[in-house]
Parts: sequence; structure tokens; C-alpha cells
Amino acid sequence: MPLPLSYPNLHRVHETMTRRKTQRLLGLAIVIAWPSAWPSAADWPSYRHDNQRSAITAETLKLPLTKRWQMIPAQPPSPAWAKPAKFDFYVSPQSRKPLVHRMAYDHAYHATAAGNRVYYGSSAEHTVHCLDGYSGKEKWVFFTDGPVRFAPSIHDGRVYAGSDDGTAYCLDAGTGRLIWSHTAASEKNKLVPNDGRLVSPWSVRSSIAVDAGTAYFTSGFFPHEGVYMSAVDAHTGEATQSRHWKQHHLNKGSFQGYMLLSNSRIYMPGGRSTPFYFDRLTGRQLGHFAKGSGMGSFALLADNRIVHGPADRSGGVLTEASLSGDKVASHTEALDMIIDSSAIFMLTANKVTAMTRSNRREIWNQSVEAGNALALAGKTLLVGSHDKVTALNATNGRALWSGTVPGRALGLAVANGALLVSTDTGAIVSFGQASDQPSAWILY
Repeated sequence: MPLPLSYPNLHRVHETMTRRKTQRLLGLAIVIAWPSAWPSAADWPSYRHDNQRSAITAETLKLPLTKRWQMIPAQPPSPAWAKPAKFDFYVSPQSRKPLVHRMAYDHAYHATAAGNRVYYGSSAEHTVHCLDGYSGKEKWVFFTDGPVRFAPSIHDGRVYAGSDDGTAYCLDAGTGRLIWSHTAASEKNKLVPNDGRLVSPWSVRSSIAVDAGTAYFTSGFFPHEGVYMSAVDAHTGEATQSRHWKQHHLNKGSFQGYMLLSNSRIYMPGGRSTPFYFDRLTGRQLGHFAKGSGMGSFALLADNRIVHGPADRSGGVLTEASLSGDKVASHTEALDMIIDSSAIFMLTANKVTAMTRSNRREIWNQSVEAGNALALAGKTLLVGSHDKVTALNATNGRALWSGTVPGRALGLAVANGALLVSTDTGAIVSFGQASDQPSAWILY
């Protein structure tokens, strides 16, 4: 096994350790301290960090950063949907305002991370990959029968990923061994040609959200074929308790995007329609957010609000709504948003703005070029743009650091002292501390 080079914030790790594991390095048994809860606060176990898609972590980065490694895949991402038309001639033929892609969930290989491992799925190679977090070297790869379009979820030492072959997979995080698989439409599942690939009409296009021992996912995206929503035992892949179920929703919408969970509800982006919400205990559909702007595959939960989008027919917009379904506000030209306890950070193509959460008063704004994505690590706001990622002081917007990446930085993740950037070329770039700190590993 490649030797880890460093482990930042050792004092915090030491405080949270409650059990011990044995690691064999160079043939010698070495006992090291390891956090008892996996994933821990230092991990990035799901797309945008958590099941509310907050893109916020308490993990901090010690700036400046330097490039640790860069993974260039054999094949770039193969998106499910073609790009939108260049302009909306129906709404604004004079201005020729460019359209924003509503279905952009698979334009990069979004990374998740736990411990010293990084995970991603490939829509081009139909695989789930595990990389060493410190060297970028591949640890294992798992093959499915269809594109894997969503970032794997990591929970309790297991990797959960859905495929366009119609199956949800649970793998051992350390070895890639298959633990279980679940095909919701098993009795009628089939693969049909789609844009040069074979996919199931019941493809898993929701990611897999895991919480309290249950794995949630949808299967299918054609309303007339019906879409299954499933809740199964996260350890066995079966329905073993009353809170486990399978619901078949016929002609009720196309569910595409990263699933979100609250304590009592499931929120599911509707792709080319606004999101739907369901009862977590039964899978019964409870409602559909007001039709209109805010259609797309982006969504995040923040207390009693859901923000969804990022587009309508006039271009980029994020719609903010109460959890009862009432529209609260529209954020014109917004592409991404983060909401923490006191501030709102909003990204457009050319600017990032910080506002007070209580009354939306502007705190600061900072110009960016071709903005794509946000993440908040402690008091550092990270902005992904074209060929670049930038770190800003979240309090005042001052630029602290920037690094170059190949292509549009569409995905940002912060885990175990490293910044992971996913781009539309398929690259994953890891940035770490510019100077190594004392290692938490015992090396011989």
C-alpha cells in the first residue's frame, strides 16, 4: 500500500479517536489512532458533502496550496443529455441570451472522499474507482453494465453507487468487493440503445443517499415507464423493516439529480420540472413545488428552505422556496449557492456575492470569470471557474490563493486537508499544503 505522506490537523484527530486499527506497512504491524466514526468531519462522504447538499465542511485548508497529483482519465465524461441550444429564440430573439444547461449532473467526475481514499464514478467507462488520497494511484476499480453518472456515497466503510444499468451497488470501501446489488425493476429490467450506449429505462439517476441504516434511490427517468423509489437496508440491500419500501410512480415526473434528505422527507429534483417531495417512512409523494422557474437538477436544503434550479427559459436562476412548496424568492442568473448559519454565498457566471442571511443585505462581492461551483471550508470560500480554482476569505471576499486546473472546475470537495477539483475534462486534481506538516503515520 502506498505510504501516506501527511495527515493534517493531528490534534483534532487525536481528540476524536475512540478505537484502534492495525495497519501493516512494509511488512511491519503498526498500531495507529483512527477516528471511530467513518466518515468523520474531515471527510467529504457525499456529493456536496452531505444529504442536504450544503457544500459546507468544518475541515480547514492551510493556505497556500500546492498540486499533489492530477488524475487524467482514459476517457472524458459522457453526459446523458446533449447541450442546450445556444440561444432561446422564442423568449428573447433580440438579446440571444445563452441558455444554462439544466441537466449538468454528469459533466464531471465528481469526487467523494473518506479517510485516505478518493472515490468517483465514470460515465464513460461504466466504473466506480478508488484512488489513494495522497498519491492519486488507483487502489481498485469496479465495473458495472452502464454509465455511472453520480458521485458515490461513502457510509460506514461502504461505497454506494448507482448505474445506468438499473442497479444500485454497495461495495466494500477498502477492497471494492461487491457486498450487495439491488435492481428495482429486476423482473423487467433491460438495456436499450441510448446515444451510443446501452442503458436501462430504469437507470439510477438519483445518486444513493444513505442515512440511519437505510439507502434511498430512484430507478427510472421516463414518466410513462414509471419511476421506482426505493428504501432498503443499507447493509443487506433488502427490505427488512417497516421503514423499507418500494414505490412505483407512473406518469408523475422524471426524477433526475442528487436526492436530498430531511428528517421526515425526501426531496428529488425533477430535471426539466421543479422538484418533488416524498414521505421518508412510506415513499408516498407529498407534493410538487410550484411550477415555473427553478427547473433543473440542482437543489440544496437549508433549514426551512429549499433552493433549486439552476435554469428557466430566460437563463440561469435559482428559486428559493419554503418546504411547504411556496416560492420565496428568485435569484436571477445564479448558478450555485451556499447557505450557512449567518450568510448566503451566491455565484453567477461573473461574480460571487455574500449576503446576510436575515435580510439579504450585501456584505461583499468579488468578480470571477466563468464561475461554476462553490464550496465552503471553515472560513474559506472556494470558487471553481474556467481553468482555475480560487480561495476567498468568506468574511470579506479577499482573494487568498488560486491554482490552475485543466478545464471548467465543476466539482469541489475538501477532505483530510486536501482540496479535490473535478473538471469537465474528466480530470480530478488534488491540492494540499505547500509544505508538509509532521505526519500522523509512523513510517519505517
